Amino acid sequence: MTLSRAVAGLLLLALAGFASAAVSQHVEAGQAAPGDLMGALAPRIEARLPQWVAAWKAASPGFELRSLRLASFKAIEEVWAPDSYDPNGPYEELRRKLYATSPDGRRAINAYAAVFFETRTSGIVAGFADDRVVRLIDLTANRTMWLGQCDASCGFHDATWLANDSAVVAAYTIDYDDPNCPTSRMCRSIPQLLMYDFSRRSGLLFQGPAIAAGPRHDYTVNRVREKLPQVSVYY
Repeated sequence: MTLSRAVAGLLLLALAGFASAAVSQHVEAGQAAPGDLMGALAPRIEARLPQWVAAWKAASPGFELRSLRLASFKAIEEVWAPDSYDPNGPYEELRRKLYATSPDGRRAINAYAAVFFETRTSGIVAGFADDRVVRLIDLTANRTMWLGQCDASCGFHDATWLANDSAVVAAYTIDYDDPNCPTSRMCRSIPQLLMYDFSRRSGLLFQGPAIAAGPRHDYTVNRVREKLPQVSVYY
């Protein structure tokens, strides 16, 4: 284990450990977490999600992951659906290309669980269901559970793992306090990072300042197209 990975793991575990006291106080105060957790992890997250960071910087050149602040903390209730993952199911070979798999290969996160496939005369096509969802897959027990769900006001962009038990999901939400919303495409988007520590069953939501014309669902569509170049992907 590298020093940076060890430090990141300790930070996640420490933050989860005193969440009921220190974290809740900082959330209520609207401040960053003690020890500047995002500042410590930002270089590793940016190295794993370079396209996501670049997309926000394209909309706002001054964007930095360190600008994201802790917005909420919650315990993760493990509600597994047994036998809900079929490794040999229809289109699974394509779906695997969308997964972010843990370093030990035991689990995977599908930040594009809303994507469905169908076969047409022109070939296989992919589309998006109305609800945007993130699914955690236990590849050893063939079971799944939902990690997140949202409607048209938010969505999920990507996912990556920091260690075997910690992962990050990149997301966004629309700033409906923006006076330009909801009639203008220029309404601001808010970058979000959902950090999960599965060993402690805890989740942290980090949220950045609203950015005009920041990436939204179109970014998700483009990422799926990049991962599945042989498939026609529709909105």
